[in-house]
Amino acid sequence: MKDTSKLFALFKEYAYGHNYAIAFEELLDHFLLPFKYYESKEEQQQTLAQFVANKREDSLVAVLSEIGELSEGFEDPIGTMYEKLISKGQHGQFFSPEHVAGLIAACAIGEHTKPGQTVCDPACGSGRMLLAAAKINRHLLLYGADIDLLCCKMAVANMLLNSLSGEIAHMDSLSNTFYRGYRLGTVILKDGYHYPYYVEFTDPEESVLWKRPLQTLHKTAFDTPFNPTRLETHGMDSGQVI
Repeated sequence: MKDTSKLFALFKEYAYGHNYAIAFEELLDHFLLPFKYYESKEEQQQTLAQFVANKREDSLVAVLSEIGELSEGFEDPIGTMYEKLISKGQHGQFFSPEHVAGLIAACAIGEHTKPGQTVCDPACGSGRMLLAAAKINRHLLLYGADIDLLCCKMAVANMLLNSLSGEIAHMDSLSNTFYRGYRLGTVILKDGYHYPYYVEFTDPEESVLWKRPLQTLHKTAFDTPFNPTRLETHGMDSGQVI
């Protein structure tokens, strides 16, 4: 991992006089604003005005710029900052070290992948496993879920920073309880660059990760019980069921 001392110092300056956890989530919310897909230009302009109106705009931009620099190479400075300054291991919350995530990705998907293949992490945290998969092939479709909304926002930010496609879902992967999702992709600009964006939604039917109830799935012939076979054989009563 790259040296994060400058990032930590900039964040402390940004969060001065405020609770670190609140300041961190506010930082993520402001980072996500420009990348959200808006239905109208007016809505987009109102949101961007909200970003500019931040009283700590200069400090905010300085932190986000440093995060961008440290994110080169699919690194996770956001998750590192969260671990060191915010969570500090509370509730047993530790993210997989990046070298361990890299090893797991290499063992799980190998080097022979094709664009469009899917990778899923049902407890994605800040998205390190997905970033490790992207190091192998950035054109994979990456799917992650987490029960912690703040972790989901970190994973979305990491996907945006690296122009990756897929979905991050705020949900309980064990109970299949869905809260909201973030569908991520890119658009090609006139100069050929890819601009990342996300669409936020709350309908679980729009999610790739949410498991549909069985009764809504297509029924097959095997859904209907079949009748027992009746045979007449020597030594058995006629019509005896076997």
